[in-house]
Amino acid sequence: MRTTKEEAVLAKRVYFHDLYDLYAPLLTEKQREAWNLHEFEDLSLAETAEKLGISRQGVSDLITRSRERLEELENLLGFLQKEDALEEEVRELRRRIEHLSSGRGEAMQKAEGN
Repeated sequence: MRTTKEEAVLAKRVYFHDLYDLYAPLLTEKQREAWNLHEFEDLSLAETAEKLGISRQGVSDLITRSRERLEELENLLGFLQKEDALEEEVRELRRRIEHLSSGRGEAMQKAEGN
């Protein structure tokens, strides 16, 4: 199955938002402000620049540096990767529990039927 361009863009945006959730405290205050306005409030670069009192290019630079810093932090610390791995382990444990529970239920039904 091929991923469309829109799906790839959305996946990248979700990835950076996940990184932001983990590492936002490690960004500068200006980077967090620009990120919140542009990414979460969905303001354009021009609107964000007006709110922050800086140039449109300044906002673009802040957002770019924020993304770079978030990726750098993930490469150094790997918290998102570890979180994803733990979530997969939980899903696997739930599947195993479900399998065991359904198997036990079938065994009990057989025992009751005899």
